[in-house]
Amino acid sequence: MIGVERQQQIVDALARKPFLSGTELARMLRVSRVTIHRDMQAVVERGLARRVRGGLARIEAPPAASASFNERRRVLAAEKDRIGAAAARLVRNGETIIMDGGTTTSSMAPYLVGKQIKVITNSLTVADYLCDHSHNDVIVVGGSLYRGSKVLLGLPAQQTLRQLNAHKTFVSAGGVTLEGIGHSDSMIVETEKLMIARGQEVILLLDHTKFASGATMTVCPWAKISKIITDRPVPEKFAAFFKRRKIIVIIAL
Repeated sequence: MIGVERQQQIVDALARKPFLSGTELARMLRVSRVTIHRDMQAVVERGLARRVRGGLARIEAPPAASASFNERRRVLAAEKDRIGAAAARLVRNGETIIMDGGTTTSSMAPYLVGKQIKVITNSLTVADYLCDHSHNDVIVVGGSLYRGSKVLLGLPAQQTLRQLNAHKTFVSAGGVTLEGIGHSDSMIVETEKLMIARGQEVILLLDHTKFASGATMTVCPWAKISKIITDRPVPEKFAAFFKRRKIIVIIAL
């Protein structure tokens, strides 16, 4: 069994039990103390557990309404980083792209630094990073500050977006169903719809947990999405659905 598989077994075990000692894990996976300590450290660095005396403890996710942007960005950080890198590889010099303010989409920013592109975003996080680390042209749409996601929303943002066009739009989602992608906040939904409408091609970035959760309000149907970038093979019912719809699924490794 390779390290990644052992680490996933650790995460799955923590889903069933809030604390596991190093001794328990070594016995469960039939590995040495050196190996289990290495695997435990990898799980902690990926943001999937926290180190406590004698072993690992489950990270209890805060309620979505109270979780800050930085708290959400630390969840599945390594997976989001891989997704962001894979998404950036789809961007060509000379293109104009739209990026929303999701924690997964913002992971693209470091991988856009060397490109000659124009970026349209409502994300303060993305704009700040590109300002400090790149020479990209950046257009920040105005609006009311939504502190939970560090994005600008509302009528000013929507009015600005209506005047802009892009080669590609990169968006995230609060959850997905076979009907489409969605979010739970009405202000995010309206701005997201316009971002999708203004891009010639729409690419969805989401980690594997989003396939297990729907969302209150639908942002758009799957007909608008050309590609999906995620960190694991998608559930079977989605895989068959995407194949019929000719939606390309990219697994970020």
